[in-house]
Parts: sequence; structure tokens; C-alpha cells
Amino acid sequence: MSFIRARKLNHEFVRRDENGEVKEVVKAVIDVDLDVEEGQFIAILGHNGSGKSTLAKHLNVLLNPTGGSLWIDGMDASVEENTLAIRKEAGMVFQNPDNQMVASVVEEEVAFGPENIGVPTEEIRERVKNSLEAVGMTEYRDHSPNRLSGGQKQRVAIAGIVAMEPKCIILDESTAMLDPHGRREVLSTVWDLNKKKGVTVILITHYMEEVVQADRVFVMNDGEIAMKGTPKEIFGQMKQLRELGLSVPQITKLAYELHHAGLPIPGDILTREELVEAICQWKCSM
Repeated sequence: MSFIRARKLNHEFVRRDENGEVKEVVKAVIDVDLDVEEGQFIAILGHNGSGKSTLAKHLNVLLNPTGGSLWIDGMDASVEENTLAIRKEAGMVFQNPDNQMVASVVEEEVAFGPENIGVPTEEIRERVKNSLEAVGMTEYRDHSPNRLSGGQKQRVAIAGIVAMEPKCIILDESTAMLDPHGRREVLSTVWDLNKKKGVTVILITHYMEEVVQADRVFVMNDGEIAMKGTPKEIFGQMKQLRELGLSVPQITKLAYELHHAGLPIPGDILTREELVEAICQWKCSM
């Protein structure tokens, strides 16, 4: 079985008036099928209100489905007794790191999660040390989180999840509040965890450039999965992405325009290096 397996997953938000009567039912996730293998890097894209964050909260059992089924690492997410075990396996990093900070010192912050799941003290020390090393924040272990930059805070938040030794990390718009440098810091950390440690990553984002190296990309629209495939397959469908209110990486857009201007350059290029290589090959063939 896949590490994450959803079938016909649904979630409805019921809004009630002051008398408790149902005023509105909003379908936020509709019949979603999702398979994620252990060790994969998965990106989920979508405009605001597309349902991607609601879907993400199911993967950590912060929300329970109102229909369909969801299995995480072989555990049925609808069974209440599985909630703690699933949260140990699938850690969540949110958009605003300040909302996750509970301690006044970085080391204590990273230790908070392992303490809550009953890890022995000596092991916690080792996990904190290794986690801070993994995210490049060892030199800040005695600092106050409040004095860190946004990117550094987010790396500490990731370290706190890593210290719990989950098999999967879910990043719910975790780079949305960061500047470009902070986003690169966080993504570099996440890529290292995925490639070197085999941690499964689910990245929820609206930054197209963040997903070009993902194994698979899912695009959500109005609660449904509208597109799925590799980054090249997804970004090669520029017209459909635009219809869904999304853009493509700037390099892909440039390559697309050059291709349609008549240059023998592929229209699904994702990186600067690919574009430079394509232009050099064209020049050399002239």
C-alpha cells in the first residue's frame, strides 16, 4: 500500500447561524484520489480557496474526512486511536512559524515535540543535536527564536518536526511569508531531508519555481484534483494552468515564448540550466 492513500476523499464545512441552523455547506475537498509512495517529493498547487490546505490538514489528522477513505502508513485516519501514531509519522509545518513557537530558546523549541511523544531525555538531546545540524541551525541553539529571521524560524520549525523522526513532512504554504532568500533556505533544507534521509515531502505552495524538481505535481481547483503529472507534464500545459488561475516558472514561460516564436527550443523547459543548454545546442547547430 502507498504511504498515503486517499480514495474519494471529501470534506464539507458546515456553517450555522446563531440559532444553530445550517446556513451553508461548503465542499472544500471533493472526491480526491491521491497516492504517495514513501520517499517521494510531492507538490500540490492551487489558487487560494482551491482546497489544497484543507487537503493537507487531513494528512496530519487535523481534519477528518466527511466522506471517503484516507490511509497514512497503513493506518486508517478515520480511527481515532490512530491519530497520535499518524501525527508521529506525518509532521506538519505551517505558513507562519511564530504560530508553532512555544519556547524561549531554540534548543527547547526543537525538543518540545519529542518530549510530547514521550521520547527519553537522553535520546531527545541526541535528536535535537542531529535535527539542528540537519537544518544548519546548530550555531543558533542558544538563541531566542524571536531574534531569528523568518527563514531561520521556519528552519527551526522544520527541525522541531525532524526531531520527532517522522517519515513524512507536510509543508502547508510554509514559504509564503518569506523573502526569496528565506524560501531558498527552507527549500534547500527540505530537499536535503528528502534526498539524503528519504523523508517523504508534501509541499503545498503557490510558488511555481518551488516544484520544478518534484517527483509528482497535483493541481487542485474548487476542491478537486484538476491536473496531475510530472513537473514537465504539468508546466507543458500552460493554457490549462492559466485557465485555473495559475502561472508557470518564468524560465518555462520564456522557453515557451521562444518556442512559439520559431526557435528550436523545447517548450517545457523548467530551469535556467536547461534553457542555456538548449540555446547552446541551437547555436552550435547553426
